[in-house]
Amino acid sequence: MKKRFTITSTMLILVLTLSSFASLMHSLAPPQGYTGASGAYCTNCHQGNLLNNAGGAVSVNGLPANGYTAGTAYNFSITTTHAAADRKRWGFSIAARNSQNQDIGTFSSTNPNADNNGAELSHASAVVTTSQSSYTYDNLTWTAPANPGANDNSITFYYAANAASGSGSSGDYIYASTKTISLALVYTFTGNGNWDNPANWSNGSIPPANITGNASIVIDPTAGGECVLNVMQQIGSNVNFTIKEGKKFTILGGLIISK
Repeated sequence: MKKRFTITSTMLILVLTLSSFASLMHSLAPPQGYTGASGAYCTNCHQGNLLNNAGGAVSVNGLPANGYTAGTAYNFSITTTHAAADRKRWGFSIAARNSQNQDIGTFSSTNPNADNNGAELSHASAVVTTSQSSYTYDNLTWTAPANPGANDNSITFYYAANAASGSGSSGDYIYASTKTISLALVYTFTGNGNWDNPANWSNGSIPPANITGNASIVIDPTAGGECVLNVMQQIGSNVNFTIKEGKKFTILGGLIISK
């Protein structure tokens, strides 16, 4: 025997009200875990369009391109673009994970429309605009871990953004992407005397004879001392080479710095 179900107008209003309430809650602060870091995206709730639909994108500007330095704060922004100038509400979330997919570093913001969301950074209140094709959340900050561990040599940022219609979740477009950065190696001369003496370098770590990639060399000999480059040293174009103010650096061997 077939059962008959009747939907009353009161029940329909309740369903619509709950749906509207969920949409409102996500416009204020999105749920955690939908940046793509764990395989889930905002399309779980904002349905109707494919992830990264043609014509739109999300990008991050300001995160270090040549490797991060421990304990350093990086100011960045997130920009969402859409194919047509018909979007009226904008949201985002970003997470930072190390090689073991663990949250790493800390997020913060002076943007009144962004706030910490667990270990992520997200919109605190999805910005409402007139119809337009792009929006940028700025004054966002990620601070690198002060003491990176073995699993923190490579960090991936996962971020997702919503270019919304402003009239419910079914007409929204979700864009997502990633950015991976590595730990910048730092070699610091802290002693007095020859370059090739491990005792003159922090942790006994001497730069390789031809150093390239994400690295920094800091010349900071002890008070009254000097750093004597008594060997041939080549430094790549991406390597930062710094001589601390008032410190003495003498070249007896050779120094080649790539442009």
